[in-house]
Amino acid sequence: MRGANGVRDQMTLLLASEMPRKIPLLRDAWNIDAAKLPEVEQFVSGDLPEQALSGPGSLVVVINPRLLRAVRTGDFDERGAPEYRSRYSCRVYIWALGRDWDGAIAARDNLAACARLCLFEYPTLTNEGGDTGYLMYENTYTEDFGVPVRASGSRCWAAAILSIDADVEEHVDAGSTVPPLGTAQQIAATTTAVGPTQPLPGG
Repeated sequence: MRGANGVRDQMTLLLASEMPRKIPLLRDAWNIDAAKLPEVEQFVSGDLPEQALSGPGSLVVVINPRLLRAVRTGDFDERGAPEYRSRYSCRVYIWALGRDWDGAIAARDNLAACARLCLFEYPTLTNEGGDTGYLMYENTYTEDFGVPVRASGSRCWAAAILSIDADVEEHVDAGSTVPPLGTAQQIAATTTAVGPTQPLPGG
């Protein structure tokens, strides 16, 4: 059971993998330039690093501020540890740096749309398919947009906050001090007789 940082790290890996691939495709599809949909300079799992907004470009920061619930599923792993389905409220902060006020707003809006497309295309938080133990719920998705703030010169920062709930399958076996459950002996059926035998009646 990793807790909040497990799903946060996985979501960051997905966005760091998919957004750089999707950005040039969206520029072509939407007929916009790099100023309105810039490259992301840094992807961060966890709270925003100190002095991050003094950097040269846009940022994507994933945090996980809240555990909503943890429910035992009734399943167990091979050690006998119970499985839990934990639901986290995840947030993605988009910090877009624009050449001016309007440019920052356009970059923020387009980067937020790009991130949403990545999350909706891969709700299991991976582009490899299969059961990952993660599942996001698109119907919980929301977006909030902040007022731009001035940076050095005419440049501006504009921020968006994307929120979505995600389920995580977790076990309590990591670091457990409880001995693993034993494995029951298995008995296989056989046609071999043991001991003296008697002929069947009429045989």
